[in-house]
Amino acid sequence: MADLFSDYEFFRNKKYSALCQEELALVFGQNTYHLLTHSATGGLEMIAKAMDIRPGDEIIMPSFTFVSTANAFVSHGAIPVFADISISDFNLAFTEIEKKISEKTRAVVVTHYGGHSTNLDAIRQLCDAHQLIMIEDAAMAFGNSYNGQPLGTIGDMGVISFDITKQISAIQGGVLLVNTPDFMDRLDAIYHIGTNRTRFETQKVPYYEWVDTGSKYQMNELNAVALYDNLLNRAHILNKRKELSRIYFNELSSYADLILPEHKLQENIHLFYLLARSEEEREALRHHLSEKGIEAMFHYIPLHTSKMGKKFPSGTLPVTDHVSGSLLRLPLHTGMTEQDVVEVCDAVKRFYNGR
Repeated sequence: MADLFSDYEFFRNKKYSALCQEELALVFGQNTYHLLTHSATGGLEMIAKAMDIRPGDEIIMPSFTFVSTANAFVSHGAIPVFADISISDFNLAFTEIEKKISEKTRAVVVTHYGGHSTNLDAIRQLCDAHQLIMIEDAAMAFGNSYNGQPLGTIGDMGVISFDITKQISAIQGGVLLVNTPDFMDRLDAIYHIGTNRTRFETQKVPYYEWVDTGSKYQMNELNAVALYDNLLNRAHILNKRKELSRIYFNELSSYADLILPEHKLQENIHLFYLLARSEEEREALRHHLSEKGIEAMFHYIPLHTSKMGKKFPSGTLPVTDHVSGSLLRLPLHTGMTEQDVVEVCDAVKRFYNGR
């Protein structure tokens, strides 16, 4: 931080944003265009602008997601079409996506719940067959991949969050990943407040001027300092979280019907959850843990059941409703020790053993 404040030019030239870009290129590869944003929400809003969303356009997405997934498109008049999720990974169920496609559908937003992917090859093929844009809401997925390819780089565009709650953090921030040349120039202009700044700086045009609608989506340079530190230490941070997750899994392996499938453990970085048998059981367990001084929390209230979401009829989403009512997140962060995880697991065992 002292380095940043030592020279005004470091701010002006976005020294730490540039350093973050270099590290992100190592993670996502040179074929993906990265734009550091003030949030993943901002990245989704940029995508909606670049797509020229019009009132009545339909965007298929899960209801079991954060409100930003819908807001970015609804704010332009689009209709969120909520599809049910799969019980195996809590992501959009392929067969449910197919049922929701209409002549008004413009895109499918795939939210990688907990940082875990679903069958992205099948969804990619479906989108291509119907000429739909595939968007990855990979807010929770930094450090995760699908068939060796980083999440966020498989769809046409993707976003990742660097919020304080995420495994790699800028305190507040995100990155927009652009994986197709179709949107690169437009998104770059939107990102630079609607100007052709990048094209001017690279001497592709003779003037720096206003060319599109845009806004101030850039990451604050102070946040870039925090992000750069996290990126330099990403291997340690991600490995620590993976190890804590493995301890959770091993300690709770006798409750296999409640916990993550074993195949997810190699890349289980963002959160560790239990799926109770009912909402009543989940709430009883949550209160039991709270009495022991352990913070365990449920997650999303499905968008289709919210006051705003009810304006967009979606039909029944039984898996979404069940998962939302039964899921409980256990503590998982780098400040925890192995013993901390064991103590949380012991409290869970006592609840299920009736003690």
